[in-house]
Amino acid sequence: MSAASIPDLKRIEFFPGQRLTAQDLTDVQDANRQLRWLHNRSLHGWGIGIGYGVTGEAGDTAISIAPGYAIDCLGRELILTQPATVPVPAVAGVSAGGNTVAATFFLTVSYLDDSFQATEESRPGVCLPPGTVRLTEGPLIQWQQLKDIQDGMNVILAEASVLNCQLNAPLGLGARRNARPSEQPHIEAGQVPPAAIAWVQVPGGIAAAVDTTAAKFASTPAYFAHVMGSRQIKVVPNPALPSVFQMFSLVTVPILENATPGGFVMQVVLLTFNNANQVVAVDAKDIPNLIPFLEWTIVWMGIEG
Repeated sequence: MSAASIPDLKRIEFFPGQRLTAQDLTDVQDANRQLRWLHNRSLHGWGIGIGYGVTGEAGDTAISIAPGYAIDCLGRELILTQPATVPVPAVAGVSAGGNTVAATFFLTVSYLDDSFQATEESRPGVCLPPGTVRLTEGPLIQWQQLKDIQDGMNVILAEASVLNCQLNAPLGLGARRNARPSEQPHIEAGQVPPAAIAWVQVPGGIAAAVDTTAAKFASTPAYFAHVMGSRQIKVVPNPALPSVFQMFSLVTVPILENATPGGFVMQVVLLTFNNANQVVAVDAKDIPNLIPFLEWTIVWMGIEG
């Protein structure tokens, strides 16, 4: 979390004889809420805290949601106080190769601002029009497709396969995220193929950004990474003259920098052997010629907790 996400808070005080207005009391509520949200996003992960059980079997046209408590990535509470029933999306499916197959939807909850909450109680004012004094507390519950989900803003409760306006299979719970710290370390690993790596030259070698957002780390993990592939690199400056080439026998030293929950920068120090069989740095002017011929895969692992 960056310092830019810390709200500009004011301590609110009162004095004997002060005339209180509705705005004064609203400001107290708002300050306490901002502090609570700051606490949540600073010290807790986002996701489901408790409850939010979902029930739906193949053939159902509606699913049931139990009361629950979740937190989004801004620290805002997503509270469902009463059981809810949500109809399955009214879609026949999606077309694929001339056939209709099941469509995939995700059931999510999101924060609803006060302006969208229903009025529970209002009272007449003193010589003024009536006003709201109680609002409901509830999240926005909706079906979304994967491309429309904002990670951290929309908390996934279940995945549904929908065909002919009903569930084609029991609800899937694999996409749910727990806000509570795991009792076991969260370990994920991945590979970045050569075609997906954009190497750039840096002092002493090369570097590339590695995206790990798919692992959904809640905090910055301990990353380990290396490059996999041949260290014997044949550089052909002119494809029209394949017989004119330069061979490099490389020694690589990986360095990981700028680690975040969503990725890191992989730097590789490039070393080679000179005529005396000594290990020396690759000449900086040779690195741009080397990069197009590197068929390396970045292999990484992250351990959180």
